[in-house]
Amino acid sequence: MFEFPNLCGTGSLNPWYLGLSQGQVVFSGNQQICWQAFLEIFKRYISRLQNAEAKHLTLALEQRFMQEQGKEQSALLLALLHELQLNAIPIEELRKALRLSILSDFDNYLFNNPGQAQFLPFSQLDIPTSSLGFNIKDLLSQAKERQTWWHKLKGTIPSMDSVPVLNSDVVESANLTSQQQQWLKTLTSSGKSLNHIAASLAQDSLEIARVFASLIGKNLVKLKLPYVTSTPEVFVVDDSPLILKQFETLVTSWGYSVRSFHEPTAVLQALTYSNPAIFFLDINMPGITGFDLVKQIRRQPQLASVPIIMLTAEQTLTNNWRAKWSGCQFLSKPLAPNDVPRFKKELRILLSELLLLHPPSQVKTHLGYQV
Repeated sequence: MFEFPNLCGTGSLNPWYLGLSQGQVVFSGNQQICWQAFLEIFKRYISRLQNAEAKHLTLALEQRFMQEQGKEQSALLLALLHELQLNAIPIEELRKALRLSILSDFDNYLFNNPGQAQFLPFSQLDIPTSSLGFNIKDLLSQAKERQTWWHKLKGTIPSMDSVPVLNSDVVESANLTSQQQQWLKTLTSSGKSLNHIAASLAQDSLEIARVFASLIGKNLVKLKLPYVTSTPEVFVVDDSPLILKQFETLVTSWGYSVRSFHEPTAVLQALTYSNPAIFFLDINMPGITGFDLVKQIRRQPQLASVPIIMLTAEQTLTNNWRAKWSGCQFLSKPLAPNDVPRFKKELRILLSELLLLHPPSQVKTHLGYQV
């Protein structure tokens, strides 16, 4: 496991797990190895798993394996691989998806972020390397080639959070077929960023960057850098409407923008079109717990380093330990009226330290991004 204390200036630990088995790389992600993480990787990089029929299949698999959580992770993973192959997803396609995911993580973590590493023995990591293992020297060689490409593209693609915009006049006068014109219009009509386009097409972000660099070079497309207000957006999730209202009133009075969610599933839907600066999550919620929600948030690359604060009235050693190993911090809710000043003080310190908030301003600035 690698830890990056200063990734994106969050001030909190940002874990990256690199799974090794028999000298081969078999996993990479921001959570410990598990069958759910592999399924998310396959859904991200295999286009056939993004259609409606496949979504029913993957949902059924998730429900089935959640009921078998007592089994070892390697056994569940082998069962997952078997089920996907039975549904016409060959092992070569699964390997390609895993390799792209690992290389994407190398892009994000390996070259520009100082951190520290520690070895974590994992007795359940018994994965057949002939199916999913990769030689680490080969991966590092490919990763270095990717870094060369990212540096070449940086002048044209300054940010993968940029939104492509069609140059309609140029497209109309260009020597393009009607099918090519329609393809360009479809790609740019959604108003989604390059990162979102890559995910929706189940494509490698680097490949999408190359494609759009070529389109920009031909003046068929231009990029619009995303804008955000300098007022950080705070997300808070709690099943108590009263606590949500009190939290929102307090934090808004300090100059922050607050979005509150009573249902954990609602925040997952909002993440597709929002850019939260920090999360406050209640631990004990019906259905999806706070720690379950952390896993869902951390599976999204753009949110891997966003600070997460766990809220609870139960300050137990178990909760503290789980918060630490989830890469989160811990904040106790006030248990009595005389505990409110302590809570306000700790909350204000957390926001100031993690968001480095200066006096709020409505001036809009470009959102920076390093590729």
